[in-house]
Amino acid sequence: MLRDSRTKTPRKAPERGQGSGGSSVRGGERRIVTALCYDLVGSTDLMHVMDIEDYQELMSAFQFASKQEIASRSGVMQHEAGDGGVALFPIELEARDAASLAIRAGLGIVEACKRVGREAGQDDLQVRVGIATSVALVREASREGWAQEPVTGAALAMAARLQAIAAPSSVLVCEETRHLAGRSYSFVFEGSKELKGFTTPEKVWRALGHKVGIDRFYAFGRLGGPLINRENELNTIGRIWDGVLAGQGSVVLIEGDAGIGKSRLLREIRRRTRGRRSKLLFFQCLPGGFRSTLHPLLNNLPGSVSGGGQMGPTAAAVAALFERNGIRDAEVVDVFAYLLGAQGSRQPSSKDPKAIRERAHRALLRALEAMCRSGPAVVAVEDIHWIDPTSQDLLGEAARIIGQFPILLVTTSRPASASEWLDIASPTRLPLRPLDPDETRLAIKAKWPEHRLDLLPDLFDATERISGGVPLFIEEICQWVSQNVEPDTMRLSESANPTHVSAFESILASRLQQLGTAREVARAAAVAGTQVTLPLLRALLPDFGKSALANAADTLCETGFLTRIRLPGRTAYGFRHTLIQETIYKSVLRKQRQVLHRRLFTTVNQNRGIAAWIDTGALAEHAERAGLLEEAAPLFITAGKESSSRSAMIEAKQFLEHALDLCGQLGESDTAEPLKLSAFTALGPILIGAVGLSSEPARRLYEDAVEIARQRPLSEQSQWFPIYWGWWLTGSNFRVMHDRALEVRSMLSKANEPEIQLQVNHCIWAIDFNLGRHRETQEAIKAGLALYDEKRAKESRTEFGGHDAKVCGLGQLALSLWLTGRTKASDAALSRMIAFADRIAHAHSKAHSLDTEAVSAFYRDDFEGLTRISLRMADFAQRHKMQSLSGLSNLFGGWAEAHRTSLASGHALFQSGLSQLRELGAVADLPIYLCMHATLLGLAGRIEPAINVVNEAIGKGEETGHAYWLAELHRCRAILLARTGERKEVVAADLRCAIEIAESQGATALLRRARKSTRELGIVIRH
Repeated sequence: MLRDSRTKTPRKAPERGQGSGGSSVRGGERRIVTALCYDLVGSTDLMHVMDIEDYQELMSAFQFASKQEIASRSGVMQHEAGDGGVALFPIELEARDAASLAIRAGLGIVEACKRVGREAGQDDLQVRVGIATSVALVREASREGWAQEPVTGAALAMAARLQAIAAPSSVLVCEETRHLAGRSYSFVFEGSKELKGFTTPEKVWRALGHKVGIDRFYAFGRLGGPLINRENELNTIGRIWDGVLAGQGSVVLIEGDAGIGKSRLLREIRRRTRGRRSKLLFFQCLPGGFRSTLHPLLNNLPGSVSGGGQMGPTAAAVAALFERNGIRDAEVVDVFAYLLGAQGSRQPSSKDPKAIRERAHRALLRALEAMCRSGPAVVAVEDIHWIDPTSQDLLGEAARIIGQFPILLVTTSRPASASEWLDIASPTRLPLRPLDPDETRLAIKAKWPEHRLDLLPDLFDATERISGGVPLFIEEICQWVSQNVEPDTMRLSESANPTHVSAFESILASRLQQLGTAREVARAAAVAGTQVTLPLLRALLPDFGKSALANAADTLCETGFLTRIRLPGRTAYGFRHTLIQETIYKSVLRKQRQVLHRRLFTTVNQNRGIAAWIDTGALAEHAERAGLLEEAAPLFITAGKESSSRSAMIEAKQFLEHALDLCGQLGESDTAEPLKLSAFTALGPILIGAVGLSSEPARRLYEDAVEIARQRPLSEQSQWFPIYWGWWLTGSNFRVMHDRALEVRSMLSKANEPEIQLQVNHCIWAIDFNLGRHRETQEAIKAGLALYDEKRAKESRTEFGGHDAKVCGLGQLALSLWLTGRTKASDAALSRMIAFADRIAHAHSKAHSLDTEAVSAFYRDDFEGLTRISLRMADFAQRHKMQSLSGLSNLFGGWAEAHRTSLASGHALFQSGLSQLRELGAVADLPIYLCMHATLLGLAGRIEPAINVVNEAIGKGEETGHAYWLAELHRCRAILLARTGERKEVVAADLRCAIEIAESQGATALLRRARKSTRELGIVIRH
């Protein structure tokens, strides 16, 4: 079952002049003191292996760096040894701040030690740090010289003991220090330790670093106090946790309205599982994050600005975050860094969304395995009603497989949110109901300010009535009562609306009214969103001075509206509860909101570094809310492209479709049309990938886009070539695609851009080949490849068809030359294609090359060669996670096996490949595949099914214009019909079609086959 953990916080010492216990003899007083002790590891050994002067320089550099870290955190050196020292932290500060500063200094000393060691060529230089907090007696204390006076207390001795047992390059702290700094830092429990000189074991914690993002669980005391009416939920979770400890992972979904206590219950779960879990991972979804890829994970990474001004996390930061949680798998880190769009992340070999999704699922599995190797773990994901699609997919997958691991996955959500995607894991749902009247009274008594007890009878009933039993509302009402000075200012029972939500709004408004200028700062912060800094507040409120803003922010923290978020290089502020931010935001007048959004947009757009956490999508939303639609639309388009670049297609689609909606609001202006076309350009490939190449949405999008593009000036036409390409690609059949390709060539004939002309020819040769127009195919290839530029091709491979135009052109040429009887020339083109594909090492182009090799071997009935090629295809598909290539390897490998060794097993393998390709929608050469299927059925003696298949193939070919294999299909049907004893004139009709089609196409190889079959079947063809 869950175990309670004891916490003890030393009380702040009373100020001088206070009553009993405040003073001691000779003017001394009790103070809470935090001490830090540090010591180099193995310094004596170093002395024996280093030159004495080098050793002395190393010690001096180390001590100088260590004292700098201490001094910069307001610490005072008490004692310095050659390889270590002791420091105290200011008694005039709050105990929480002193503890936090000491930990920051300790972690700084560890990093400084590593740096000094590297500079001195001693890469293994390491230090141990211990930190402890206790009540101490400080004699003759003064603000200036207290650290030089005698200090009596346990902190100094305990810090020394902790330093002695610390692992190299680590910082150990006692329970009191961790308790004081727990809101700002993350820790790992190291167990209860027997420390020399101390009678009872001390709980020891290893400090990891600053927490990032707003952690509501440590909202400066706001989640303390008794937990009322959650015993049943805790008992249920206790039983589930027992199962997790036994190795059976589970999913819990805590549901409830805003303010009902989901975060408070989650904190209790964290507290009670602390003693037996190895790790805790906490993720928080935030408002507006549904369009930002992996938003909950991104919240755990500090925002950064690269040297070039680019925003976002770095791959190194992602790796560091994963390593802190025991995940050192390079492939896992690479996948998540790519999905986050981290600077320096490795690009995957295949950007196919399905392949990326599969890689992400595998990476998630490996991450979960690594995370719980050291024991049971807890993963908490808060507010999944704001989750983004990529995170939702991964969380759903984690929920599906969580039973394999000793992991408790806890999620929270508002009840109106659709969470059916979690049902696959059969989560335990815990709906939180409001407190009943008796429970509400207990909660009010627990929160009611002691100095206002005399007001309890007058306001108690009204508070119970309007709170609706919602813990957050109870807390806010009690806080309001605490802040008001005069009883006659509190008219709650008379003026409060009986609906608890509107009462909450009234209470917040009343509380803010008492705060003077801090009210304006709260409103500006609410407009800014999830977090805000003082420089950003200065931009939003230019009439406020720096000190006024800082004081107002402190006031809002003290009164419970905001919390401080300490991040590397800056301090930010966030709202204690999202409902508070939402309520304050709604209370701001629309015109005032627009002004604040406009100021924020202008400031951040000019200097992205001032708010590194505001990504492109969030900045676009600020522009939209400011009424700056012309500025918002291109930003939404950019955000869509950014999401698409890391295969977050659902988020990209949302951004781009919203951009199109904004363009519609701009009317038929000259600005709107280019923006629409830009959005169409980015959205088209996403629709093709998500819905399908021949889907109605994709076809309609490109038709609408081309209609607009045609009206644009001639000078712009080449700019919109990707739209024309997509319009061609989504043609309903090969004949339509051919006509569109010629139209595009005509429209862009004057475009003086070789790459566009090359890609136009690319369209033409791809379609003409399928139409059986070999002369036109070969001419288009010759004209196109004459314009090929390898540097430009690196971009075009992604934009047009996903493969290199030269690889495609040489491969198509090789196939066309063989069909037209030029075998040696075909062999030469094929060799050139293979060599070039190997040289450029582009995965999709190599896959295209392998497909072409296989088709060429199929044409020639080279079964041994096809076997070798299919094995290479399978290996390449496995290495690069290409499902369609894997299907092709089975299809061609099965064909070869059926002819070489076993018809039955080969046909089965062939069918599995064909089924896989059909499922993926990757059946570009379906008539050929059906012809192969019919042939194998015929070899197995299944003539009627074979005829049905070939009939289907001929129908498809005639319907779509896919004509280059029609001659073979008619020949295949003639052979099958002859085996059934069909009349010779019927068989002759098919052979006549085969000959006529081959002759019209100039397909000499197919013509020879048709005539050979005619002779073998004893058929006379009369012309």
